[in-house]
Amino acid sequence: MKVFFTLLCLFSFSVHAQDPKAYIAAFDSKLYSLKSKGVKDFVVDVESSKLTKQMNDQMIFGKVKSLVFRIFWTSSPERLAVDVIGLPEGFREIKEELKLNIVSGLDNLLPMGIQEKFQGYKMMKGPSPKEFIAQDQSGVAPIPAYILKFDAKDTLAEVIGKKPVGTFRVTTKYDKQGFSEGKWVLTEQVTSSSENGLSIVSTKDIEYDEVNGIGVVEQVKIIIDQNSENSDSKPIKVEETLQFKNYKLNTGEGIKYFLGDTLKK
Repeated sequence: MKVFFTLLCLFSFSVHAQDPKAYIAAFDSKLYSLKSKGVKDFVVDVESSKLTKQMNDQMIFGKVKSLVFRIFWTSSPERLAVDVIGLPEGFREIKEELKLNIVSGLDNLLPMGIQEKFQGYKMMKGPSPKEFIAQDQSGVAPIPAYILKFDAKDTLAEVIGKKPVGTFRVTTKYDKQGFSEGKWVLTEQVTSSSENGLSIVSTKDIEYDEVNGIGVVEQVKIIIDQNSENSDSKPIKVEETLQFKNYKLNTGEGIKYFLGDTLKK
């Protein structure tokens, strides 16, 4: 029976290896997410000491004790909203600009599978068994094609964007943690791009914790290095650490927010 099961697994993998859609669907099904744990709604506070210091240095609002981005999410229908806590009422434009600083970190709260990320792209086999080509079908995408490379563990290791000008590359690392029940958890992502003499490397490290037995993002550390071929330009390095606190999972607080029973104070 054990030999039969092993042969069945090998046959299944062989089929997936020949079918890009099946292979990628199999990978997506093994990705950990709050959705896969049955979370229907949540609220979480995201804090950035860097942004708080920045606001206090500018003294636009006087002394800001703590700048908090409160995230509300529900699954059905799927909705996400961000409130800025800690600043006076109004100042909508400033708050919208501040929200842009945390967008990158929010991607890890609700990670998308490959099928979702590459909607509108046709998946084809690449030159190697674990390489696939995503080809844009619309003709208007800024990056018309990507090469997706998987490693020996069948996890996504590298994505290369075939840009008309410049380069684009993303490398990822996945791990299995106690709370993930055998599913893969993204722990590191490095994105590098270059165009017109400007190169940018963004490194993201993700740490997790548990709330009521459910694994959640606890911290996202982002480091951005920017370099230019222009001899007059100095390298720029920006570091940002986002802390995710005060999770409320499946309490209905997210639903109440969207129904108008807001939690804002």
